[in-house]
Amino acid sequence: MTDTQGTDLLQQAIAALQGGIPGQARAILESLTAQGADTAAVWGVLALACRDQEDMPAALEAAERSLALESRNPRALVVKGDAYYKLGDRQASAAFYREALTLLPEQAQLAPDMAEEMDRARTRVETLAHDFADHLSRSIGTLIEDTQGDSTRMRLTRDLLLGKRQIFYPKPKQIHFPGLPLIEFADPGDFDWIPTVEAAFEDIRNEAKGLLADQADFGAYLSADGSRPAYDLHGLKNNEDWGAFYLWYNGEPVKENQARCPKTTEVMEGLPLVFSGKRCPNVLFSRLKPGCRIPPHHGMINTRLICHLPLIVPVRCGFRVGNDVREWVPGEVWLFDDTIEHEAWNNSGEDRILLIFEVWKPGLTDSEKNFMTRLLEAVDAY
Repeated sequence: MTDTQGTDLLQQAIAALQGGIPGQARAILESLTAQGADTAAVWGVLALACRDQEDMPAALEAAERSLALESRNPRALVVKGDAYYKLGDRQASAAFYREALTLLPEQAQLAPDMAEEMDRARTRVETLAHDFADHLSRSIGTLIEDTQGDSTRMRLTRDLLLGKRQIFYPKPKQIHFPGLPLIEFADPGDFDWIPTVEAAFEDIRNEAKGLLADQADFGAYLSADGSRPAYDLHGLKNNEDWGAFYLWYNGEPVKENQARCPKTTEVMEGLPLVFSGKRCPNVLFSRLKPGCRIPPHHGMINTRLICHLPLIVPVRCGFRVGNDVREWVPGEVWLFDDTIEHEAWNNSGEDRILLIFEVWKPGLTDSEKNFMTRLLEAVDAY
């Protein structure tokens, strides 16, 4: 049999399959394989024909041979998903459907028959995920609901297994201090100074409003002087859409700005701020202009927590750290690890204003804090 004859027979088999005659397609393809045809296309179409005849063991065998010849073959993966679904192995079925969808993302331009296959696979994955969630709820739901104490870690484990969450690891741009807990948002109850800050909310917000009324200079939060490679957060470098009015900047007080915000300065002076040479503290009013988005990014060092005191927060503003998406509540402090991927947005028509400052992450000893300070000083002195 010549290559041309083999190609013609394969096309006849495909036409029969598309015409709803899988038995005819299968007969042609099995004659081809008996004559030595051994290509991913031949075995892949044979797998489809066997599937459409409801012969799932044969469909699996043909799909496996097709994948051995071409591992990134989405049609064969879908056949395996269909076959395992019919055979009652839901976990295997979902795994092969997901792999096929990974190879052909939703926005890909596909032939009509392939698009139909992938849409069905996508729908079945969603159904299987829903069924699995129901199964877990019946099996372990009461263990979470009836536990005595904090069930957070159990709920997070379940949600990771269900694909409702993903694992976000700290990715400091400069220094990683090992052994610290992986926490996206810290528990405010662990910090005895927070009530003092929140009690001063009205005074601090009034000072921020005064800055806006006086058209104070909120310079760009991200600035570059050319002495280092600049991280370009989608056009926000040297862009005042994300602006900052500093009370402390890279460890130094900004006296003229502090004079304009005496109450905020007084409150900040009473906090356990991070003092690390030419790096910290940084205390600032942060302005995000209407329609602006800060894209996902990571901070520099994982030994600190970034603190937000929301002051002016229009509707349609939000913030995400790792899996946790939140809306700011004016007057309520939160703390997060900025070395975990995070982003912010202001989809309103007004400015969003926060007070931002940084404190040491719990779990560090005084010796370790001193080490980090000296380490940063040494880096900056080089």
